[in-house]
Amino acid sequence: MSNSKTFCSRHHPDFVKQKKVHSDFLKSELEQLPLRDQTPINNLWSVFDAAPAQQRILILKGLLSTCCTSQLSYLASALQPLLRIDFTVILPIEISIKIFTYLDAQSLCKAAQVNKRWREIADDDILWHRMCEQHIDRKCTKCGWRLALLQKPKLIRSPEKRVREDSTEDLPNKRTDRKLWKDIYSERLVVERHWRKNKYVHRVLKGHMDGVMCLQFCEYQNMLITGSYDKTIIVWNLETGALLETLKGHTRCVRTLQFDDTKLVTGSMDNTLRIWNYRTGQCIRTLEGHTNGVVHLHFDARILASGSADATIKIWNFQTGKCYTLTGHTHLVNHVKIYNNSTSLVSTSDDTTIRIWDLEKRTCTRVLQGHLAPVQVAVPSMPGLIHRFEDYTANLQIQKTHTGTSFQAPSTSSTTSVPVIISGSLDTSIKIWSIETGNCLGTLLGHAHGVWTLAYDKQRLVSGSHDGIIKIWDIEKGNPMYSLQGHTSAVTAIALGDAKVVSASDNGEIHIWDYGAII
Repeated sequence: MSNSKTFCSRHHPDFVKQKKVHSDFLKSELEQLPLRDQTPINNLWSVFDAAPAQQRILILKGLLSTCCTSQLSYLASALQPLLRIDFTVILPIEISIKIFTYLDAQSLCKAAQVNKRWREIADDDILWHRMCEQHIDRKCTKCGWRLALLQKPKLIRSPEKRVREDSTEDLPNKRTDRKLWKDIYSERLVVERHWRKNKYVHRVLKGHMDGVMCLQFCEYQNMLITGSYDKTIIVWNLETGALLETLKGHTRCVRTLQFDDTKLVTGSMDNTLRIWNYRTGQCIRTLEGHTNGVVHLHFDARILASGSADATIKIWNFQTGKCYTLTGHTHLVNHVKIYNNSTSLVSTSDDTTIRIWDLEKRTCTRVLQGHLAPVQVAVPSMPGLIHRFEDYTANLQIQKTHTGTSFQAPSTSSTTSVPVIISGSLDTSIKIWSIETGNCLGTLLGHAHGVWTLAYDKQRLVSGSHDGIIKIWDIEKGNPMYSLQGHTSAVTAIALGDAKVVSASDNGEIHIWDYGAII
């Protein structure tokens, strides 16, 4: 028959080490007394230790009745810390972890400093995985912070070294190589702090002989590609800045480009588009159809759109090879962007308008008017973008900061995910438009010269101007945060990543503002 015994929190077996430390301290004090005094005190402790619970209470009552005020005061101060209970000792580990899930990251780090046991719980991978889910690539509802996704450079493995995903003998090695979630969270937290404090490492790449008009980079592939007035396209190593490949074939300025994992498409003022294997430098195909230079292009998995100085937009189908033309703009088409699963397109023009097109019906569904000069760029929002822009017809307010002026509708405490288009114009303004209604929801003012280019994600917007200034904006509220100064001529192209801003100018320089580098 098993002899089960119930313990109070102070006599729990897991509490033995702490109790032993206290007993050792009492013994050292006892040894300082004369030997004749040690024996009766030891006997008293032994009697109390062996007594049942009811007799212990009776002994304590008798002792308390004989205590003077100073001794009672000592008891009062000594009992408070003894009555504190470490719940991690007496509760199952699963419940302790559940309690720790209600702590934020800062509180978890403080909890890890309490003692060894607390540190083991506070550093638990389950807790930090949950913390990453709350913050990475999404805004935390509790603290309001959003951390970057931080795509790492792609590791190319040879087919011989690939292993079956269901192979069990390689699982231990995979888990050994995997980073802890706390480390993953810490990396992204450092990057976000750098963004908020505007701390970056600034690098300049030089290689083109004339102005750089377009660029795109991919942190996942560790690659940057630029196109220039010198008729060439250069492939760079994003991390080291080394020149990997120079593509030649266009006979006039390269105005636009885009690449994915398999191909690069470029557009030139020689009226053509070219499809390249950018790893070998080979031109795979040339697309002809425009009667004037190709100013901008954009493609997705199904179609390619190109806007031209001939005021037309052409839609090329990758599968069928067929092409059709959209007409409506009266001047040069500066920018095109496909969205909504290849069913819609946004275009801008020197005619100061923005047009929204239905690609299934091949018609223009809405014309957005409000800019006073050529519109250089217009980008529809990605799913999940949160902002506070209200209807433009509401009373407007002007917000001034040290980096510029934000002129927009008053924001409320509520946010919305209504799809928008953000446009930049040579009238120095950036406008936010509702895709659903076509209304202008807000106007951002801060640049002294025309806005040539912009890019944004779910956290911030960056814009480049003819005066060489780059501004970083809070995408949710539309407030200017910082200005990046380094260009000595007009900023012609800009791209935004999780930890980098890459910009180019018409003097041939490429600037990299790295917020993920160690400072």
